[in-house]
Amino acid sequence: MLSSAVLFSTLVVSALAQNSTSSYILPGGFNLGLVKPDELNSWCQGQRNQCPAICKGDTKENTCDPATLKFSCICSDGKAADVTPYIQTVPFYVCEANYGQCVDAHPNDSMGQETCKKAAKCGSKNATAIESTSSSMTATSTLAMTTSTGTSSDSYNNKAVSSSSVAASATTTNAAVPLGGLLETYSTGMMAGLMFLAMRLVL
Repeated sequence: MLSSAVLFSTLVVSALAQNSTSSYILPGGFNLGLVKPDELNSWCQGQRNQCPAICKGDTKENTCDPATLKFSCICSDGKAADVTPYIQTVPFYVCEANYGQCVDAHPNDSMGQETCKKAAKCGSKNATAIESTSSSMTATSTLAMTTSTGTSSDSYNNKAVSSSSVAASATTTNAAVPLGGLLETYSTGMMAGLMFLAMRLVL
């Protein structure tokens, strides 16, 4: 009974270890000892920088050991990210370095170097650029919506002002018509009175 419990615990620990670490394996023929410690540190730094961008957000685990190049990139949903297709990751750096070591191992051998070149399938995607493009598209869409709303509001306000101006003009015109008619009536009355007075004087 005790042995079964120990075996079960071992399997659980093993499964957790596999889920929390990358399944990436260094390519055959690659000599880790030929890479300088400072360069290994730089590789791990690049790996840790790219992991959040590849996960498109927060990460649950983001580690890298410069001594062994074992790394872990677990996204917030608990899934291990596939970092191989991306630049500035451990697989990318190892791929480039392995190509260089392969070429160095085939001096004056064009066919051998060509084989090295064909075998070097390094990542080419830029996770940081993809993330920036997505953010830029979101910002552009928001700006377009804001501009459209502002234009509609301005158009409505301009129409309201124009309508008010027309109404005021019509009111002024209508007010001027009765005043002109009143003056005309008053002038006609005065002329009639003067003509009547002149006729009395003649008679």
